[in-house]
Amino acid sequence: MQIHLAIYHPRRAGILSAALDLGADKIILLHRSQDTIEGLKSVLNSRGIKCQSIVVNFETHHLRDQFARLLEQHQSDDFYFNASSGYKKIVLIGFEQFNAYGYPIFLVDKFTDELYWLQNKADRPTEDHHLSHQIKINEYLKTFNTHVLNEGSKTPEPLASRELTAWLIAHIEHHDKPIGQLNYMAMMASRDNRYTLDNRQAKDTGLLTVLGHFEAAGLLTLRGRKLKFNDSESRFYCNGGWLENHVFGLIYGMRKSRSHITDVAKGLQVVRNQGVVKNEIDVAAMSHNRLHIIECKTQKFSKSNDDNAAANSAIYRLDTLKTFSGGISGKAMLISYQPLTKYNLSRAEDLGIYCCSYTQLKQLDHHLYRFFDSES
Repeated sequence: MQIHLAIYHPRRAGILSAALDLGADKIILLHRSQDTIEGLKSVLNSRGIKCQSIVVNFETHHLRDQFARLLEQHQSDDFYFNASSGYKKIVLIGFEQFNAYGYPIFLVDKFTDELYWLQNKADRPTEDHHLSHQIKINEYLKTFNTHVLNEGSKTPEPLASRELTAWLIAHIEHHDKPIGQLNYMAMMASRDNRYTLDNRQAKDTGLLTVLGHFEAAGLLTLRGRKLKFNDSESRFYCNGGWLENHVFGLIYGMRKSRSHITDVAKGLQVVRNQGVVKNEIDVAAMSHNRLHIIECKTQKFSKSNDDNAAANSAIYRLDTLKTFSGGISGKAMLISYQPLTKYNLSRAEDLGIYCCSYTQLKQLDHHLYRFFDSES
């Protein structure tokens, strides 16, 4: 029986991916009494891997005794130490004990998704290798005790919608302001999806041009100053959903040339643990067994203090989502139809968030490739 001894950490991955790649039969999971491990145990069990959890004592002599007992109990098993995750003190003592008795030790790099053998038996392979890409989005989220409540449709967009998106991006320099206004209209529309244009809006030729294209795509109707979104889905689409769908479609197609992108979803609604606070993830993908989340924004961010605050709020929210749903190996990207200020871009860079905005959207596929291919 192949058994991995691993140490749980609420922000680190590498246990599930290694277990799947190496074909583990069982995981012995060491953890603190306050750790919530049900999510990881559930995913392991669903993959046919048994999981035994053991609460650890952080006292040095207790840790050494605990490792020694486990090594003695599993002398006849194929026993590995997974040093990828955990708390430094426990990992070091685990390495010390397994090394002293000549048991295999490996770790998974959180950025490269490569498995490194630190020690293996003489008759076993010792070559480092990239892990197989098997983890699904909902599994990865569950290991961090985040649960998917709802997942958007994965059906391709109709041709009319794709043509509309292509037109919006091709003419982005001319229509960023009207798109910001359309966002506002969709947000402020009544419960029956109706909105009345004011005098200024009714005379805005740029806005009327954009509304005409959305009407031609079958998303709304405009009669004089009376605007009606066809249904709630069309209203969502006009309120920025079109960019979310576009990004999803590009990533879905990228899988042909990037086999490490194994799963992609849009419109995810998630909740932490058994909590009640719901969070939205516009687009999520698994690449190299790391969660990549993308926020898509079409609202206008200007240089005013209020708009800077709104842009920074989106950046901080994305950083929070990246951390609690993807751990320290999670990655995040902000895609904005509107320009971002140097201040916003600097703040995003400080938090390790990749940005693509305004005219850069004309090369969005290039930026997505960079986002998924880079290790950091």
